[in-house]
Amino acid sequence: MNLKNSKFFKRIQELRHFSKEKIRKDREKRTHVVRALDMALNEQPCLDREWFSPEQSPPLQPMSPRRRMKKTRCLKRRTAADKQVDDNSPYYGPSSGENSPMPAEEAKLQGFIQLNNKTYRVECPTRVLNPPMNVDEERPASETKSTICVSNSRYAMIGKISKTLGYKLVKESKMWNILWSDSFPGVELFKNMKRFQQINHFPGMIEICRKDLLSRNLNRMLKIFPQDYKIFPKTWMLPADYGDAMNYALNHKRTFILKPDSGAQGRGIWLTNDLKTIGPHERLICQTYIHRPLLIDGYKFDLRVYTLITSVDPLRIFVYNEGLARFATNKYVEPTPGNANDLYMHLTNYSVNKRNSHYELCDNDDCGSKRKLSAINNWMRRHNYDVEEFWSNVDDVIIKTVLSAWPVLKHNYHACFPGHDKIQACFEILGFDILVDWKLKPYILEVNHSPSFHTNEQVDREVKRPLIRDTLNLVSTVLADKRQILKEDRKRVKQRLLKIRGDPPVQRPRLGGGTSKPKIDAQKGSPDAQPVDVEPEAEDHGPLAQQIAWEESHLGNFRKIMPPPDLSKLDYYTRFYAQSHQVSIFAETAASKKREDLARKMRIQLEEKKAKQQQMLNGKAKRDARKRHTVLLPRAVREKNRINFFRLRENWSPGFISDAEERLRHTWLHMRAEAIRTLKITENIYSNLYETGLLTNTDMVVYPHLYHNLQHGYDIKRTP
Repeated sequence: MNLKNSKFFKRIQELRHFSKEKIRKDREKRTHVVRALDMALNEQPCLDREWFSPEQSPPLQPMSPRRRMKKTRCLKRRTAADKQVDDNSPYYGPSSGENSPMPAEEAKLQGFIQLNNKTYRVECPTRVLNPPMNVDEERPASETKSTICVSNSRYAMIGKISKTLGYKLVKESKMWNILWSDSFPGVELFKNMKRFQQINHFPGMIEICRKDLLSRNLNRMLKIFPQDYKIFPKTWMLPADYGDAMNYALNHKRTFILKPDSGAQGRGIWLTNDLKTIGPHERLICQTYIHRPLLIDGYKFDLRVYTLITSVDPLRIFVYNEGLARFATNKYVEPTPGNANDLYMHLTNYSVNKRNSHYELCDNDDCGSKRKLSAINNWMRRHNYDVEEFWSNVDDVIIKTVLSAWPVLKHNYHACFPGHDKIQACFEILGFDILVDWKLKPYILEVNHSPSFHTNEQVDREVKRPLIRDTLNLVSTVLADKRQILKEDRKRVKQRLLKIRGDPPVQRPRLGGGTSKPKIDAQKGSPDAQPVDVEPEAEDHGPLAQQIAWEESHLGNFRKIMPPPDLSKLDYYTRFYAQSHQVSIFAETAASKKREDLARKMRIQLEEKKAKQQQMLNGKAKRDARKRHTVLLPRAVREKNRINFFRLRENWSPGFISDAEERLRHTWLHMRAEAIRTLKITENIYSNLYETGLLTNTDMVVYPHLYHNLQHGYDIKRTP
């Protein structure tokens, strides 16, 4: 018998359901009574639906928890102007309106509550509520919880700090406010972003984050502004600048440091005094080595300066006041051919020096192979250096480096985000590697678009955790109302799909787009300028003004370097925006094409000269040419030839061999062996090797009798 189909089981289920329903109704009734008491005793304003007269007291209706929560939420959002109070209502006292003799703050609210079949009269003063908000005015910042996606980041610290700041961690498929990624995202992600979303990378920032592109931009700016852009070591991009580098090496005895064009963490870096050892086809970045760097305790070091860019149009740059100084682990000596391979002396990368046994871990600020910038500042003050002037020079290097790629950054940003009018769509933390020479002059080495946020040491935790926290506090995500933006976007899509003809669509002002033309004409005093009525409040509370005000009030440990506070510096940097000599940003310049042509001709001349020398030495010009042709074949062709060769060998069968030729071959082999034995060729060679000391262990094992005779002083050349 099935128990679930029995009458007894069904009766038990009905009783359980009846008891649960009764308990729920009693709980709702008690909740309603307690809430009415709280509202009366706390002197809170109540709506007319919650106050009843003795004659019109409706029965208490049970309310579900979900409905009660929804009603409570609606009550919080409503204002005093959402409902008009009737002066003749029997539930309220005299009105606190404009014609009432009683002031608004002294108005009384009268009503009745019903408890245990008894009615009580209560009286409490009304609260002066905020005036109604105009629908046309700009809504305040969204009160909803901001979300962040850290699925594409390998640093758990970012998610933990975001949760402490009130962010909610979501997946990439959700409607996130901030997306934090370690790598450059694709263009499709940029194009699909909403107007309230931000991402931690700018499109086109690779122009200064790859070594070869950074060198190209800085060299171009150096040609345009030769006195202002001496902020980096002399750099060549091989093989395009192979001829220029060789010409410089012939006239200057310098040490060169060679780096891969897109490497990281110190991989593939080496030093040389002779550029002739470099192959003419290798893709490398060649720089002059700064042989007199600033030393602390005898060690070379560089500075990791964290820079935050929140906008590219207009350009806004912030530098974090705290950073890292990475030290080499072997004491510095000027490079020589003997110590050029000592990477622990010449390189300051943490990924290289952490493998050295001399790497020093220290919690004190004045020791260790990795220290804070505040410790470096204290050391400079103790040695009577001007710290403020030094950091002013560092800020100058950072600004000029970013300005070298500013046209590309601006073009890519407006191409990817044409509709972002509330907040900036991107922000980015860059790690600038700065090397300081003995004159305290900073040089830019490289820029990292995704600096490491690992916290393996105490100094990392003291620097990187506040950096992430201050960055998330400074970004302007909270200024965008997610619900309002989604509502506007849905309305605009609906109008476009249904082709509703109404008011012409309002052009959304581009954030940071600058001043309109009528206003510029009015400022310049143009005769054809028309008077434009600009509301000061709307101008002051625009999206860009709101973002600037937010950033200025949430700097944390950041300092703003662009735009600079000094007007003279602002005029100085303004001329770098107009890069008039730059051609299309996607095309090569005429100078670069000419350099490549010269480098190609020089490579051909060197290869021909080398081939002639090889021909004079060996006399095998055809074989060398054939070998060179084989090496230059593409890999796919070589693989195809190898497969065809093996297929031919599988189907190969030996040809006919005549008996006469085989007998003749055996005769010649016998004659050769007899000549070797009679002329004692083996003994002569063995004796010569023994006398010169070139005899190997294999020779001793293969010919033990010859070695034994030589050990005992016998002449194996004459012995029969």
